[in-house]
Amino acid sequence: ANKDISGRVVDVLNGDTIIIRDAQQTEHRIYLYGIDAPELKQISGKESRDYLDRLLFTRTYQVKVVIESRAKNGNVIGTVYAAEQNSSQYADINGMMVMAGHAWASRHSGKRYQAIEQIARNRKTGLWANPKPVPPWDWRKKHK
Repeated sequence: ANKDISGRVVDVLNGDTIIIRDAQQTEHRIYLYGIDAPELKQISGKESRDYLDRLLFTRTYQVKVVIESRAKNGNVIGTVYAAEQNSSQYADINGMMVMAGHAWASRHSGKRYQAIEQIARNRKTGLWANPKPVPPWDWRKKHK
């Protein structure tokens, strides 16, 4: 069933993948829906992961994930929302990654973050400061 998951972030693997532990102590690997961050070995990859880690850390790592779909391996593809401690204001972490220039809007999952990506590009924020950033899907093809 695709019900939302709430829990605590226990690891940030890269700029678009986290692991959360729910109240039953079950760990879930979550791929951030609608975005594609640079791979860790790619230019801007570690910066992307570190930025996601800081975003979640400032929000005490408590998140809720709206499940969009599941990957072939069963892992969750979802939108991650996090709130500041003692706040009911939830922020769309996926969108924040794109707005900060630490991820591309995915070309495969609708147009949700494409306008935000254009703003980051125009501002030359994050990876857009590089005149020719390599999209992660191109980088992965070259480095298989």
